[in-house]
Amino acid sequence: MSDMKTHKPLVLLAYLTATAASLHIVESLVMRMFPLPFIRIGLSNIVILYLIMQNQPLSAIIVNIVKTILGGAVTLTLLSPATLLSLGGGICAVVVMYLTHKSRLGFGVFGISIAGAVAHNLGQLILVKWLIFPDTAVFLLTPMLILIGMLSGMAIAYIMLVVSDKLKDSRLINNDR
Repeated sequence: MSDMKTHKPLVLLAYLTATAASLHIVESLVMRMFPLPFIRIGLSNIVILYLIMQNQPLSAIIVNIVKTILGGAVTLTLLSPATLLSLGGGICAVVVMYLTHKSRLGFGVFGISIAGAVAHNLGQLILVKWLIFPDTAVFLLTPMLILIGMLSGMAIAYIMLVVSDKLKDSRLINNDR
């Protein structure tokens, strides 16, 4: 019995990483069929937000890095700028969500999620300007990316709240069983 309690955090991290990677891969493949394949809701960030809300920023960073690398490998974009942009935006999002969560400003899950989504998009935009397209014209996309970040942040927060209620009933999360 004590062996399971010792391994439980690692099992949970593996489960959440696999979930995030699966969501990342499926969303990447589905969004390629649309006219603007770079625009995504970021469903894998449900897991990242959950970990931030559980005060596990290191686990959130680990999940972000692993899901991005696995996603890039499976979708054959590992060595492309898309993977670097995803990784950079994801790290920006995790840092901003953690700082927002820890701030004394009273942000709830929706505010934290929106801050992370906007940070993800702006982080990617800065990386595009720095690494790919050095013209400041790239920042013309800023208003659109902020709006998309706000909408996707709200969607991710809502889904995370619904899913976290379901996770509380699972044996993996619940310590009483």
